[in-house]
Amino acid sequence: MNHQIYQQPSPGTPMPEPKRGRPIWTYVLTVLITASITFMLTAGGAILIGAGLARAGLIGGRSSPNALSFADDAETKKAVAKLKDTIKILDDNYYEELSDVKILEAMVSGVVDRIGSRYTMYLTAEQYNMLEESMQGEYVGIGALVMINRNGLVEITEVLQGSPAESAGLRTGDVFLDVDGVDVSEISTVEEVAAMVKGQEGTIVELLMFRPTEGRNLTFRIERRRITNAALNSRMLTDEIGYIQIREFSGGVAELFAAAIDDLQARGAERLVIDLRNNSGGRADEVIRMLDYILPKMVIATIQGRADGRPFKETWHSDEKTAVPDTMRYAILINGMSASASELFSGCLRDHNKAYLIGEQSFGKGSGTQTFLLPDKSAVNVTTFLYYLPNGESIEEVGLTPDLPVALPDEAAGLSIHQLTPELDTQLAAALNYLENPE
Repeated sequence: MNHQIYQQPSPGTPMPEPKRGRPIWTYVLTVLITASITFMLTAGGAILIGAGLARAGLIGGRSSPNALSFADDAETKKAVAKLKDTIKILDDNYYEELSDVKILEAMVSGVVDRIGSRYTMYLTAEQYNMLEESMQGEYVGIGALVMINRNGLVEITEVLQGSPAESAGLRTGDVFLDVDGVDVSEISTVEEVAAMVKGQEGTIVELLMFRPTEGRNLTFRIERRRITNAALNSRMLTDEIGYIQIREFSGGVAELFAAAIDDLQARGAERLVIDLRNNSGGRADEVIRMLDYILPKMVIATIQGRADGRPFKETWHSDEKTAVPDTMRYAILINGMSASASELFSGCLRDHNKAYLIGEQSFGKGSGTQTFLLPDKSAVNVTTFLYYLPNGESIEEVGLTPDLPVALPDEAAGLSIHQLTPELDTQLAAALNYLENPE
């Protein structure tokens, strides 16, 4: 079974509430399935939705290959009858004639997006392709990492070093309002906004942004360029302390992490700062490989969920081999945008007394998803499990509390991690002080 630890929305600055709920975007791990889309709904004694769908010649009983069965009880029958009435109203009165396919697509999207989990969502084929592209780490755009924040708006969480976005003056926390004159404040997914920002290399995109720290709108004209997003960078901070920043747990980052660990140790590192600030998650398999590389045989996490209609429970372990000595210690930097896979990584090392957490309360995402690819290349992301840290803790909707709470100064607002000066990066300074003077 393939699992995905989902990327999260950022907390963001309080903004006006959007008019409708929207799913967040994530990195996904696809699973092919062969089931066909079915067209007829039945409940108990063959209650049919009828209306426009009846025109397709799909009327039949529960034995029909195009039927979905529901429980034979009064409440379910009432719900199916309501669906039938709703479709008939739309079919008879919508200002444009609706095809059966359009009605069915809306039903698919609606049932997934309104099921009750903000991490369960329907992806069109175009959106799914964009997610696949994002896993490659290279694209044509402006070089800004974005998420849907808690208020449902598309917010910049990181401006890549040397990118067109940085040159133009975009900042962390800026919120998208218009892209090339098109209002994006009510667009349903971040993939749609990202698709509008991306384009042909050398072309110009015009952005209207809201900057919460200044309380005003700003306009930017930015040339699109080919962007390579390095998921990880590392360096030595002192003769004995190394530093690794992990921007995202995307495909291939475990290999980069192992190389960085080896390189820093070869250069004399005996202790490490691992920077997970603004890292909103990624792939579970990459996190497991990274923890396995630096831990002896230990529990990484336990997951509980459902698959194929049955509950399951699974424990992830590291093996006995490790690439670092038992004396290696870590100071891990976290903040409110450190989520999901970042929290699993940090919490696991903390529970095994390997790491000291410094910074701010993390986001609180203790669940994972699996993505099922449909025959038309659209996809359904489904929350399939909760994960529990080695001490048994679930951080869902809670997050990790740092061992040493440290906030950045007000002057750091809007700056990406690489833009922080030593004077402004009080969290990194605290990590250095801890590793140089352990308790």
